[in-house]
Amino acid sequence: MIDPAKLFLEKINNSGWIEKTSFKEIFSVVSGEDFLQRIDYPCLFGDYVANVEIVIIDGKSSLKFDQEQEFQEDDGQGILNYMFPFVTKTFLRKSPGTFMIGSSVGNHFIIPDHTVAKKHASITKKRHGYYLKDLDSDFGSYVNGVNFGDKEVLLNDGDKLSFGRYQFRFLEAKTLYEHLFGKIKKKSVSSSGASPAEPITEEVLKTKLSENSQYVANCIVKRDFKDIEDKLLAILSFIPFFNSFTSYEKRQIVSFHQKLIMAAPEEAIVREGDVCNNFFIILKGKVRIVKSESPIALNILGPGNSFGEMAFLMGLPRSAGVVAQESTIMFTIDRDFYENIGIEIREKIKDQIIRQISANIIRQNREITEFNREHRLPISRLPRKTGHYVNHLEKNAAKQVIAQFIEGCPSFSKMTKYQKNGLAVLIEGVRVYDAGEVILQENSLHNGVYFIVEGSVFITVTKQDVVLAELKSGDLFGEISTFGMKTTSANVIAGNQVKIIQISLDDLSVMSMEIREKLKDIILEQILRRQVTQNSAILHFTG
Repeated sequence: MIDPAKLFLEKINNSGWIEKTSFKEIFSVVSGEDFLQRIDYPCLFGDYVANVEIVIIDGKSSLKFDQEQEFQEDDGQGILNYMFPFVTKTFLRKSPGTFMIGSSVGNHFIIPDHTVAKKHASITKKRHGYYLKDLDSDFGSYVNGVNFGDKEVLLNDGDKLSFGRYQFRFLEAKTLYEHLFGKIKKKSVSSSGASPAEPITEEVLKTKLSENSQYVANCIVKRDFKDIEDKLLAILSFIPFFNSFTSYEKRQIVSFHQKLIMAAPEEAIVREGDVCNNFFIILKGKVRIVKSESPIALNILGPGNSFGEMAFLMGLPRSAGVVAQESTIMFTIDRDFYENIGIEIREKIKDQIIRQISANIIRQNREITEFNREHRLPISRLPRKTGHYVNHLEKNAAKQVIAQFIEGCPSFSKMTKYQKNGLAVLIEGVRVYDAGEVILQENSLHNGVYFIVEGSVFITVTKQDVVLAELKSGDLFGEISTFGMKTTSANVIAGNQVKIIQISLDDLSVMSMEIREKLKDIILEQILRRQVTQNSAILHFTG
């Protein structure tokens, strides 16, 4: 049987829309709950084409709508029989961050009409939802009858949108289904319909996971991937790494099922010093991270953990070897997958890697602290100031410092001029700390990533300020708390007079996806290097 979600994507035409009748026919065979598993993004549902008159007032053209015309449920004259879903046609490419709406070829949603501009409006997906912005069209874009000019407007489920004489409703997946098929009924009986479904116990879940894993393992051995996608989706549902991914994004990932590999117990998966072009996410089993000069495993990783990111993202030789602790199934991410999967999935993968490396660094911090305590190594005490003397540069001076820093800092070298300018505009101010001031306190909550513009800071732990690292201009801190969504694991103390800029979570949520992705690349590179440095320190201590 053809997956309805795949058939649906095939039916979307080059103008970005699908007929309502086709949509209903495709999904009439699935329940409401199954529909929401497959479709978890909104759409523009065509209400009608309004009767309009173009009038000229004071030399400016505008539209005069027929106030008597209202939306009709039954198909009839003026009713639109199609919808624009916020998704691309193929599972191999994820939806863009911004959907362009206009009358000309090149838009994601094409509405060929004289009242719709060639580039009329855009709808951008951000952290908090979808935002509509008119692109200075002749007749404007309306939300619930209001023209907001060129301001971005957050769309809510059920909002009525107007582009020229075309009227749409912005509908979330659940509302769309109920609009077309009626209320969603929750499943309350077993597949036979004879009695209520038995509660699913932890033991049942473990059995299902084991069965699905065995099926996938057999497919890998035979290189026959028939009916594997649903089994993979079931496995992914058990793995925290994929918790933030939508059902649609998970289906895109498993469509690359040929990227699956399996390792037998004690099989070397990665050899130290190798130059490779991929990294791995563990779906089932365990691996240990090893170094040639030490018999002690640096770490043991299980389902949901990833490894090999540094070699992949930075183009460096493998810094450690990886050996399968038991029979292990992995998803390998190479350049082909990484560059074709789409920016939203790629960004979520980076978020998970940042969180995992942050957890590793916290663990390393504890090990280094314990070693200092046990072996009583000489500790360079840092003078702390008891007060808080932070001040801020004047606004114009701060903007100049920010722009010069971003332009000249090697960390931002991969950003385009446009992206650098966009980031500089977003950052609000520059904070100045004197030597000894505590910038971040251990075990406190902070919202944002901090870049050092000038000066240096020490990363310390405990009240005795055991020094873990010294960071200088261009380095960053705060990412472990921000992306790990935990309290800070260390203190940050100014070593001399320090100038700091902050990029908050709110800043991240409103910046373009392209800038945010480049910023996360910078964060990844720095924390990967920090992890390697601390690994070397631990090996030196234990060697």
